[in-house]
Amino acid sequence: DPSHTGTSVFINKQNLLFSLPLISVCAIYAYFKFVPLNIGLSLIGAGIVIYKTVTGIQARAIEKKEEKIANLDEKFLEELAADEIQKEKLDKKREAKKKHKADNKAKQRIAAAKKKGSTSSTPKNGDAEDDDDDDDGDISTFIKKKKN
Repeated sequence: DPSHTGTSVFINKQNLLFSLPLISVCAIYAYFKFVPLNIGLSLIGAGIVIYKTVTGIQARAIEKKEEKIANLDEKFLEELAADEIQKEKLDKKREAKKKHKADNKAKQRIAAAKKKGSTSSTPKNGDAEDDDDDDDGDISTFIKKKKN
C-alpha cells in the first residue's frame, strides 16, 4: 500500500492488535535481560501492589458516587412527590377533623337525648327503665307542627 509511510507503523487498530504479542515478548525479554533480577522482581511486586491499591480506591469512589446518586434520586423523588404527600397529609387531617367533629356532635346529641330522656321520662310505679331503649326520648321532635 503506497499510502503507508515509515513514521506511522500503527496506522490502524488491526496492525496494532497483530503486533501486540511480538511487542510484549520483546519488552519482557528486554526487561529481564537488562534489569537485575532482585530489582526487577521487587519493581514488578510494587507495580502489582500499586495497581491493586489504585483499582480498590477507584472502586470505592464509584460506589460512593453511585450511593450519592441513589440518595439524590431518593431526595429528588421525595421533592417530586412532596406535593402529593402534602396533599395526602392535608386530606388525612381534614378527614380526622371531620370525624372528630362528627364524634363531638354525636356525643352532644346523646348527652342532650339523655338529659331530655331523664327529665321527661320518669319511672312509673318505681320501675327503672332500661338505658338501651333509644325510643324512650321525646317524640315531639319528629312531629310536624301545623301552621295557622
